[in-house]
Amino acid sequence: MISNVLMPKLGLVMKKGKIIKWYKQPGDPVREGEPLFQISTEKVTIDVEAKATGYLRIIYAQPGAVVPVSGIVGLMGEKDEPLPDIKPPVYEIDKKGMDLPAARNDAEAGLKAGPAETLPGSEVKASPAAKRLAKEKGIDLARVRGTGPGGRITESDIMNFKPEEVKSRPTEAPPLPATPYAKKLAQEHGIEMQQVTQSTGDRKIYAQDVINLYQSSAAPAQAGGDAQSTLLPLTDIRNAVAERMSYSARTVAPVTLGMEVVAEELLKLKNAMALTYPSDKVTINDILVKLVAMALRKHPLANASLEENGIRVYHVVNMGIGVAIEGGLIVPAITDADRKSIVQISRESKDLIERAKTGRLTFEELSRGTFTLTNLGAFGIDMFTPIINPPQSATLGIGRILKKPMVIDDRIEVASAMVLSLTFDHRIIDGAPAAQCLLTIKQYIENPYIVLGA
Repeated sequence: MISNVLMPKLGLVMKKGKIIKWYKQPGDPVREGEPLFQISTEKVTIDVEAKATGYLRIIYAQPGAVVPVSGIVGLMGEKDEPLPDIKPPVYEIDKKGMDLPAARNDAEAGLKAGPAETLPGSEVKASPAAKRLAKEKGIDLARVRGTGPGGRITESDIMNFKPEEVKSRPTEAPPLPATPYAKKLAQEHGIEMQQVTQSTGDRKIYAQDVINLYQSSAAPAQAGGDAQSTLLPLTDIRNAVAERMSYSARTVAPVTLGMEVVAEELLKLKNAMALTYPSDKVTINDILVKLVAMALRKHPLANASLEENGIRVYHVVNMGIGVAIEGGLIVPAITDADRKSIVQISRESKDLIERAKTGRLTFEELSRGTFTLTNLGAFGIDMFTPIINPPQSATLGIGRILKKPMVIDDRIEVASAMVLSLTFDHRIIDGAPAAQCLLTIKQYIENPYIVLGA
């Protein structure tokens, strides 16, 4: 039976997605649960799994097509089943951020698109002079063995190339521990991971290791050229972060309020929980997630989003926590943070952070947040201006806890203090209600026990 392949709705606020690539082509067999195509949204790039077993019959949305949620991107069915006589949908095409030349969109005819045209040398690292000479001599760059940094093909490689030579591939070595971003950089620059290990030894390889190797090996070859910089590839997650922040800057009316709070009771609570729950290793951030979530109950407009027809106020507090990973920043969310205990939050937070750094989060975990908390205290930052994560109405920045002289009960005392920075969307919240929200957060931090039983 013919069935539609749809653009999925993977989060509360997702409205459209862009097709990045198809893993199958018309006529290919498909098993339920296997990756069928890849999409990117404002938040993340993710594979979409097949919902049924059968054959992919038609692709309507080629790579680069921007498709609204529930839009038809293709058809599945039996191998020789008659196709319905319908007018194929037409979608806007956006090639920005696409790694490879996309196939021509033949969706209007409802036909299988031809294979993507591959530009000569598009998959081969070669200098401009080498590409030019190879084109003049009619030499396929894929057959040339490069002697430059990272296997890059130089002009002399083309001049010395003999037709009977075939570019050899190095013997495949056992997989080496490396972060996804490090692997991405190595692939972009034509660097074998074995080369990186010569400088790193047996430890895990990070992106900076690849950058260091590329910079040290590329500088001599680039003498007289652009030897003063290195062009890093715009990865999927970096591109998503860039687009997200640009969208926030274009659409949000941000205002930031700052307030200093005394953190003595917060530290005492952390120490008490360390004694009561030693194996959970509760952090300051875990406690703040709970306290801020409780404060949002009293200030619902800080836990809302602006839509075309009005302001949507959420009845749940899904607290997004900013997690820095190699190549970008992502914000998984803890659901119902106001209703969970601090220990529950601590366990869920550690799980989300661990899976964020290993690339195992789901789209739902990344898109369900209603408010975001970003803590840069561990980096020695006193205060900063956090950027709102659309369509959320507000976000809270947390600075470091620092001992300093303060006036407490008309006496000068040394106390631990921290700065809170609340950025809010002035289209949704006015200054006075936002200030009241920040004041409530301050009260809860300075007197955390008043909300523990709530």
